[in-house]
Amino acid sequence: MQFSGNLDVDNMATQQNGENAQAGIYGAPSGQDARILAQMARDLMPQDRVLVHIALDDRRMADLAEFLAFFAPDVQVVRLPAWDCLPYDRVSPSADIVAARVSALAKLLV
Repeated sequence: MQFSGNLDVDNMATQQNGENAQAGIYGAPSGQDARILAQMARDLMPQDRVLVHIALDDRRMADLAEFLAFFAPDVQVVRLPAWDCLPYDRVSPSADIVAARVSALAKLLV
Protein backbone atom coordinates (compact mmCIF):
# COMPACT_ATOMS: atom_id res chain seq x y z
CA MET A 1 0.00 0.00 0.00
CA GLN A 2 1.51 3.25 -1.03
CA PHE A 3 0.64 6.48 0.76
CA SER A 4 -0.90 8.85 -1.74
CA GLY A 5 -2.17 11.63 0.50
CA ASN A 6 -5.81 10.48 0.40
CA LEU A 7 -5.27 7.25 2.26
CA ASP A 8 -8.45 5.65 3.60
CA VAL A 9 -7.07 4.31 6.88
CA ASP A 10 -10.47 3.02 7.98
CA ASN A 11 -10.68 0.55 5.09
CA MET A 12 -7.02 -0.48 4.78
CA ALA A 13 -7.17 -3.61 6.94
CA THR A 14 -10.25 -4.86 5.08
CA GLN A 15 -8.41 -4.76 1.74
CA GLN A 16 -6.38 -7.80 2.72
CA ASN A 17 -7.58 -11.25 1.72
CA GLY A 18 -6.72 -14.66 3.04
CA GLU A 19 -5.77 -16.20 6.35
CA ASN A 20 -2.18 -14.94 6.38
CA ALA A 21 -2.55 -11.75 4.38
CA GLN A 22 0.50 -9.59 3.84
CA ALA A 23 0.50 -5.87 3.23
CA GLY A 24 3.29 -3.37 2.73
CA ILE A 25 3.13 0.20 3.91
CA TYR A 26 5.57 2.49 2.13
CA GLY A 27 5.70 6.17 1.33
CA ALA A 28 3.78 7.16 4.46
CA PRO A 29 5.19 10.07 6.46
CA SER A 30 6.78 9.28 9.81
CA GLY A 31 4.04 8.87 12.40
CA GLN A 32 1.35 8.15 9.82
CA ASP A 33 2.50 4.55 9.61
CA ALA A 34 1.77 4.17 13.33
CA ARG A 35 -1.78 5.39 12.77
CA ILE A 36 -2.22 2.90 9.92
CA LEU A 37 -0.80 0.05 11.98
CA ALA A 38 -3.01 0.99 14.94
CA GLN A 39 -6.13 0.70 12.79
CA MET A 40 -4.98 -2.58 11.28
CA ALA A 41 -4.24 -4.01 14.74
CA ARG A 42 -7.64 -2.91 16.07
CA ASP A 43 -9.33 -4.63 13.14
CA LEU A 44 -7.52 -7.89 13.96
CA MET A 45 -8.12 -7.79 17.73
CA PRO A 46 -11.73 -9.15 17.66
CA GLN A 47 -10.46 -12.18 15.71
CA ASP A 48 -7.67 -12.72 18.29
CA ARG A 49 -5.07 -12.35 15.53
CA VAL A 50 -1.66 -10.71 15.68
CA LEU A 51 -0.22 -7.97 13.49
CA VAL A 52 3.53 -8.19 12.94
CA HIS A 53 5.53 -5.16 11.83
CA ILE A 54 9.27 -5.28 11.24
CA ALA A 55 10.95 -1.94 11.96
CA LEU A 56 14.06 -0.78 10.14
CA ASP A 57 16.16 -0.48 13.32
CA ASP A 58 15.93 -0.16 17.11
CA ARG A 59 15.46 3.63 16.98
CA ARG A 60 12.54 3.31 14.59
CA MET A 61 11.09 0.52 16.74
CA ALA A 62 11.19 2.81 19.80
CA ASP A 63 9.60 5.69 17.89
CA LEU A 64 6.88 3.46 16.52
CA ALA A 65 6.10 2.06 19.98
CA GLU A 66 5.82 5.62 21.31
CA PHE A 67 3.51 6.67 18.47
CA LEU A 68 1.35 3.57 18.93
CA ALA A 69 1.04 4.30 22.65
CA PHE A 70 -0.40 7.68 21.64
CA PHE A 71 -2.66 6.59 18.77
CA ALA A 72 -3.74 3.22 20.20
CA PRO A 73 -3.20 2.79 23.93
CA ASP A 74 -5.46 -0.28 23.78
CA VAL A 75 -3.07 -2.12 21.41
CA GLN A 76 -0.35 -4.17 23.08
CA VAL A 77 3.10 -3.67 21.56
CA VAL A 78 5.68 -6.43 21.93
CA ARG A 79 9.25 -5.44 21.09
CA LEU A 80 11.64 -8.08 19.77
CA PRO A 81 15.06 -6.40 19.75
CA ALA A 82 17.72 -7.25 17.20
CA TRP A 83 20.73 -9.32 18.15
CA ASP A 84 23.75 -7.28 19.22
CA CYS A 85 26.23 -9.62 17.53
CA LEU A 86 26.61 -11.39 14.21
CA PRO A 87 25.92 -15.13 13.88
CA TYR A 88 29.57 -15.93 13.24
CA ASP A 89 31.03 -13.71 15.99
CA ARG A 90 33.00 -15.31 18.78
CA VAL A 91 31.18 -13.08 21.26
CA SER A 92 27.91 -14.21 22.78
CA PRO A 93 24.89 -11.91 22.68
CA SER A 94 24.23 -9.68 25.66
CA ALA A 95 22.20 -11.30 28.43
CA ASP A 96 19.81 -8.32 28.38
CA ILE A 97 19.10 -8.81 24.68
CA VAL A 98 18.58 -12.54 25.11
CA ALA A 99 16.20 -11.94 28.04
CA ALA A 100 14.23 -9.31 26.10
CA ARG A 101 13.91 -11.60 23.08
CA VAL A 102 12.80 -14.60 25.15
CA SER A 103 10.27 -12.42 26.98
CA ALA A 104 8.87 -11.07 23.71
CA LEU A 105 8.55 -14.53 22.19
CA ALA A 106 6.83 -15.81 25.35
CA LYS A 107 4.30 -12.94 25.12
CA LEU A 108 3.55 -13.87 21.52
CA LEU A 109 2.83 -17.49 22.50
CA VAL A 110 0.29 -16.55 25.15
